Order: sequence, then structure tokens, then C-alpha cells
Amino acid sequence: MQSFSVILYNLLKQRGISQRMLAEMAHTTEATISRYLGDAKRMPRIDLVVSIAEALNVSTDYLLGLTSVPTRQSLSGDIEELICCYSNASDSDRKVIWTVLEKYQQADIKIAASGQDKWNPKDSVSRQQAVKKFEDK
Repeated sequence: MQSFSVILYNLLKQRGISQRMLAEMAHTTEATISRYLGDAKRMPRIDLVVSIAEALNVSTDYLLGLTSVPTRQSLSGDIEELICCYSNASDSDRKVIWTVLEKYQQADIKIAASGQDKWNPKDSVSRQQAVKKFEDK
């Protein structure tokens, strides 16, 4: 995994952006940017990571070396609303939601996606098979 300083250096070089330009775009100082470029062990505060990622139009995960995909991915309003509703749902309502979604899911990821990792004799045959496959891994 590459360090923050290496990833930042490569982004600046690829895009032809100077430390000063990045500092202005990220609302910080050139000395701050220089400090992170010069010390591979130094990590910026999360708010600065976010500012730099926004300035360079990359994801924070990419900047931190957690993914090799540089682009930021955003969810549609519908998806964000679904996530919010699901987060607020009771356990029994979540089971209903997963029951409705079951026919749209791939069999081998049903268990991981639903968070159910225990076999239950009352489960459908496809869920039992998915649990078995999940347990075997």
C-alpha cells in the first residue's frame, strides 16, 4: 500500500499542480502540503484529507491508499433515501425488506448482504444454500 505522501505526490505530478495551487484549492498553506509530501509517516487530519480529496476530485479512500479507484462515487438520491429508511427500520421490518429483495439478489451474496450468517430451518431453500456456501468459506 502506498503512503499518503506518495499518492499525493503522484497526483500533483500527473495533474501538473503545484503545492501552492493545491494549498489554495484545499484552503491550507503551502507549508502544510510540503510537510505531508516530505514525510511518508505523517498523516493529515481528516478534515484536511477531505479538503485535498475534493480539490483533486478523488475519493478520500483513494488518497489514503484504501482503493485503487481514484474517482469519487456518489449515490443517487433514491439510493440514499433507501439507505436512510433501512437504517431506521426495526429488525422485523428489515427482514420484510430482505424478503422482498431476495428475488433480485444473487444467491451467493444474499447472506452477506442481509447480515444473516446463521442457518435457520425456516429459511427458504435458496437462503439455506446461500448460508451453507457462506459458512463453507
